[in-house]
Amino acid sequence: MFDLIAGDLKFKQDWFLSQKSWFVKNIRIFLEPGTIATVVFRYGNWTRTFKFSPIRFLLRIPYILGKMVVVLGFGIYIPSKAKIGKGFTIHNFSGIFISEGEMGENVIVFQGVTIGHLRGQAHPPKIGNNVLIAAGAKVLGSVTIGNNVVIGANSVVINDIPDNCTVMGNPARVISKETNWMSEKIAGKDDNY
Repeated sequence: MFDLIAGDLKFKQDWFLSQKSWFVKNIRIFLEPGTIATVVFRYGNWTRTFKFSPIRFLLRIPYILGKMVVVLGFGIYIPSKAKIGKGFTIHNFSGIFISEGEMGENVIVFQGVTIGHLRGQAHPPKIGNNVLIAAGAKVLGSVTIGNNVVIGANSVVINDIPDNCTVMGNPARVISKETNWMSEKIAGKDDNY
């Protein structure tokens, strides 16, 4: 749990706060709704590793209280069953719904994003590594999102997306098949950010 939280914080510091002061990078980061939501999710996910027992029950009480604050106060819902790799970052808050699916490492989610089931489809979306999901985007159904992908603002993804591309629109379609500066930045290939 602590390694995942440290990975999440490091990625957020490198990505969003690289030009900010020491105070913002090391203190204020813990007051941001996205960071709080990520820490609460990681804690809840960790509590699921205990078999049902009084200890698990006691550990889940702080999680339930924290989740209520995150859902009601910040408008961010992430179930503790979700499988999310390190480097998970929520930038901004409000209107964020993430289902029980799988996400790789270094995934960035902006405000108004929904990642969820479609009625009649058995599985939630599966998202690869180094993916940016911009504000208002929806990823719905049993789709697979490849690695190094940027999903544009207000896009609706209902089909699989290959690696190394940018998609936009409703329904989302590939507008670039080359790895662009954004996914290079996410993947750490661009040292000039």
